[in-house]
Amino acid sequence: LYFAKIGLGNPSKDYYVQVDTGSDILWVNCAGCDKCPTKSDLGLGLTLYDPKKSSTSSLVYCDQDFCTSTYDGPLPGCKPNLQCQYNVVYGDGSSTAGYFVKDDMKLEQVTGNLQSRSTNGTVVFGCGARQSGELGSSSEALDGILGFGQANSSIISQLAASGKVKKSFAHCLDNIEGGGIFAIGEVVSPKVKRTPLVQN
Repeated sequence: LYFAKIGLGNPSKDYYVQVDTGSDILWVNCAGCDKCPTKSDLGLGLTLYDPKKSSTSSLVYCDQDFCTSTYDGPLPGCKPNLQCQYNVVYGDGSSTAGYFVKDDMKLEQVTGNLQSRSTNGTVVFGCGARQSGELGSSSEALDGILGFGQANSSIISQLAASGKVKKSFAHCLDNIEGGGIFAIGEVVSPKVKRTPLVQN
């Protein structure tokens, strides 16, 4: 199980999310969530995201561009001030449901050799209101899942569309001790071998 630490909201709080190239959206467990795990057997402290406690958060409504493009058109029964909902079922049968919010994501941007600076990108992600199956158990509980799929709704697509990063990612996983490096955007040095993702 590989997970990464991300910063969301203002002031920024840290969340541990499983990295998944087989799904598209980022979601984190939210305040008031039903069947969300409260502790993790991985030895991590879990944090619930509360949109009310972030000065930069806003709700995403069903008539906004993000929602209509995610669902390939207007949602049936959509009227102003109706939130844009999400529901994802994973391969193991577990599922997550909730609503979309927009907020700041904290990024460490590489500026030179072994140097980085903090920067923000505004992204839309899921606020988990209900979990089922393994996602509700504490055995491998995390704060959420970071989808790295190719859809426009994925974080890497959103950051690329806003000009923050190039649309590529790299990971170097240590299978002996665990851990490793996960980078999004362009890796300048050392020279990397590129592998295009095969469609479908």
